[in-house]
Amino acid sequence: MSNTRLPILVFSLLISSLLTASNCAHAESPAPMPAALSSAPANTWVKVLELKTGERDQPVFVFASKFGKFVAAAGNQADCAIRPRHYDTEEFDLAQSKWINAYPPGMEQGRPESGPVSDEYTKQRSAQGGHGAEPFYKDGKYLRPGVGSQWNIAKTYGEYCYAADGSKGGSIYAYLWNKTLQYDVAARTWSDLNTPPRTQCRIWGSLCYDPLNKEVVHVGGDGGTADTSTWVYSIDKNEWRKLEFGSPKFKELFAKAHDLCWQTKTLVGRCAGRHAIAETAAESKVDLSAEAVKLTSSIEKFASDIKATELAGSEKAAAQVAITRLNLAASALKTAGAGLSSAITPEKIGATRAVRETIEQVVDALAPEPPGRARSQAVLNPVSNKIVVFGGDGLDRVLSDTWVYDCKTRVWEQRFPAKVPSPRAGHILSWLPGAKQVVLAGGYNRLTLPQEVWVYNVDSNEWKAVLNCLVPDNGPKITNRGIQVGAVSDGDILLCPNGTTVWGVKVDAAKPGAASEGAVAVAPGSYVINPIDPATWENAAHSDPAAARKTLNDLPANQWTALKFPKYAPGSNNRWGTTAYDTDRHQFLFWGGGHSASHEDDVDHFSVLGGFWTIGYTPDDPIENVYADQPTPLSFRDRCHVPVHAYRAYAYDQTAGRMFYLDRGYDPLVRDWVTAPTTGLEHLGPMHTHIKPTPAGAVALSTKGFFRFNAKTITWAKLPWNGPPPGDAWCDGVCMIYDSKRNCEWITFDKEILKYDFASGNVEKQTPAKPASLGQWLLPAEAVYLPDADLILAMTMIKLKDGQLHNYAFDPNDGKFYTVDLQYSDDGKPVAFKDSPFSWSDAMDYDPELKLVFLNNSSSYKVWALKFDRKSAKLTELKE
Repeated sequence: MSNTRLPILVFSLLISSLLTASNCAHAESPAPMPAALSSAPANTWVKVLELKTGERDQPVFVFASKFGKFVAAAGNQADCAIRPRHYDTEEFDLAQSKWINAYPPGMEQGRPESGPVSDEYTKQRSAQGGHGAEPFYKDGKYLRPGVGSQWNIAKTYGEYCYAADGSKGGSIYAYLWNKTLQYDVAARTWSDLNTPPRTQCRIWGSLCYDPLNKEVVHVGGDGGTADTSTWVYSIDKNEWRKLEFGSPKFKELFAKAHDLCWQTKTLVGRCAGRHAIAETAAESKVDLSAEAVKLTSSIEKFASDIKATELAGSEKAAAQVAITRLNLAASALKTAGAGLSSAITPEKIGATRAVRETIEQVVDALAPEPPGRARSQAVLNPVSNKIVVFGGDGLDRVLSDTWVYDCKTRVWEQRFPAKVPSPRAGHILSWLPGAKQVVLAGGYNRLTLPQEVWVYNVDSNEWKAVLNCLVPDNGPKITNRGIQVGAVSDGDILLCPNGTTVWGVKVDAAKPGAASEGAVAVAPGSYVINPIDPATWENAAHSDPAAARKTLNDLPANQWTALKFPKYAPGSNNRWGTTAYDTDRHQFLFWGGGHSASHEDDVDHFSVLGGFWTIGYTPDDPIENVYADQPTPLSFRDRCHVPVHAYRAYAYDQTAGRMFYLDRGYDPLVRDWVTAPTTGLEHLGPMHTHIKPTPAGAVALSTKGFFRFNAKTITWAKLPWNGPPPGDAWCDGVCMIYDSKRNCEWITFDKEILKYDFASGNVEKQTPAKPASLGQWLLPAEAVYLPDADLILAMTMIKLKDGQLHNYAFDPNDGKFYTVDLQYSDDGKPVAFKDSPFSWSDAMDYDPELKLVFLNNSSSYKVWALKFDRKSAKLTELKE
């Protein structure tokens, strides 16, 4: 097994488009090619054509072998600016080095054969790329998939393939916006097949045509572990169906591997929590060295169980790989575990985390079908009727596994060649009809990657590098998360459109260039991990619990004090959401982002007793910016992708020991998301749902009602609501506060306050006098109830007629608002603000044990602490 944090130093390259088609047939003789390409040496990139217009991001791109031309369609031609647009579908004639607009019959009149169609066409299609628009339009009577704009609506994400069967020029099948489409290459017409959509794995996957069964095979795509699946589309039946893989015994081992992985995550989480001084009293007494011994025993037993299981064929081979990896994990944990009886250091956490990554490789080895991934291309070997998949983007890592699907038996086999290309995604994967091998080109891996070309022999199970190009000018290049599209024509000509440039290379699998020796090969199953690494924050931390406790104890009353720490959480400062507070471990749990902000799914921990930030795991990067919304709710590791706005839609529940985001739970001990969702919570998403903690269980106000979590049944139950209806729990307006003295929930709006009594379910409506200085909302954003002061403190500051900013509070005894005299101090110096420093991205919570208020001021990368004393706070009734 190779190092899971593989150091790969090379070049960044290749493109911003998508996938490659599986060429199921090819012409009898090579097509003519331009002189620049025909005269170029083999395995050398040549610039075939360069234009000023026509770029596409993640389009369809195939070689229609029965038609003799390349075809490009859909994709995005611009992000925001209005730029000249080519027609939605184009053909590329290699002999002429020319793009041809593929108009449907009769629609070519008055339009250019090649290049931008017209200013009017550009304006129409640019407008179509606006908010909420579908990517389809009508050109005359013909359905067309438009070329999108800033809302990413026309990217294909790799969901297409070419089939030479059927019509005169063959067909392209594509899956876009839950529609199954067919393109008749010769007729130049698109059709919606009106197929019921897949229920899982809707985007990010790859299609490949299976000519043996007249089916389109779909592999990869979005979703958590419960969604990972292979689907096939029957052309005859016009339906999608999910296939099942693996013997019962093999699937049982796969499930046990997942359980073992969770146990390993728990040990890593315990180590990280102890280092951060973020444990419960019970957790702090756990002997971590003894836990490592127990886990080692579980690993060894699992290896023994696998060995004793009777398996056959590829399952037997995969089981042997799993056993080898388990033995490595057990050996590493014996070494690492011995040191866990003393102080936990970042190095010790790193050692246990490396064991966890090895166990994750065990899970991968025992997978009955390709584990979850995005941008993993699929290609058919038409000689053996086998489909090949390599690597892909696991969102928190990039993969390097090789899978082969036998069309005859409809069975997946994971291959374990002696060496494989370095982990990558977004690469070209196509078929060389002359060499009769699979070709791989380019891709990204989160670090840097050279312009490599590899070939794979399905029969001998061997990967071989034929090109390793380090010079930027010598080939197409992509960004660190870009996608390259490409396809192979007759004569083994690999063509790659890169922006407005078309590159070509004559691939000769038998004559690798001298530079190919520099291509990096690794052991199968290796990863390249997302560079946002928990170790970065652990190494920056300087644990001094005595000093942190003294800082909190010495806080002066009624002064917000900025706490010092070495490094703030990753991501932007406009996270569009709250921060949960874990009262059991005295730590903030910071998640969220979305919109135009951070879109990684990390959960960041700030320990007030440790005095520093750490992050729970290497985050998943969901590929697309969350400009409007996430295209899928879960990562491949069952972690919640941040929505467009998290706002108040998550909170820590002390009864469950979890942070809940809607129906999903995060375990702060394990520092990861729980796989299974909870049930019973009815909602319309985070923009219409508020979740807040109470001693008896978290409560959620949604447009569907008022709910409370029951830790005994692990379900949400609807609470009685006797009184005025709550209205829409809209994210920008509602503020909820639990009042421990009255056992009630205060729910504030712009003009009214609802008091919900938990004992009776009765709701009382109050309309307090609203001072004009409050603005639109009575209590905007967030507020906390202070039990010793019997007061609700608002987070946001208000400006009065004197031009000064003031804190303010709501007194539940008389229903009035009061200014509160609070000071601010940063680095020992008083701070005066011109405008309120707190925004919708900030959060405030009360720690009942420490009797302190904490404020995660993420918009300024600060954390504040407050010791509140009502007697000296100089409350003044707010009237203006």
